[in-house]
Amino acid sequence: MHPHSILVVDDDDDVRRMLCVILEAEGYPAAEASDGVEALRLMRAEGPPALVLVDLMMPRMDGEELIRKMSQDPALAQTPVAVVSGYPAPSTLPVSARLVKPVELGDLLEVVHRLSRVPTT
Repeated sequence: MHPHSILVVDDDDDVRRMLCVILEAEGYPAAEASDGVEALRLMRAEGPPALVLVDLMMPRMDGEELIRKMSQDPALAQTPVAVVSGYPAPSTLPVSARLVKPVELGDLLEVVHRLSRVPTT
């Protein structure tokens, strides 16, 4: 994963792909994972992305557990995380932003631009 990539973590294939298409159309490189297990494996193998967009409700490892594991891993702890979920994110989660599905495009792009600091193409 390129260090300027935005990692989209969501178990809904359509939502995940749609977010990646939107990000790439706006000039942001995007990578995807279908759950927290896959996301952690990618980040540990390839390095942290510029930003993680994560859903909360997923099988195997949900978004809350992924965020907690990232915060405990020195290599990932400084990676910005934005929750993109239909469920409210607990206030105790160490995240930089919270977006509620269905997310407004302008809100999504504002958060991505503010948190990722990725030079767009």
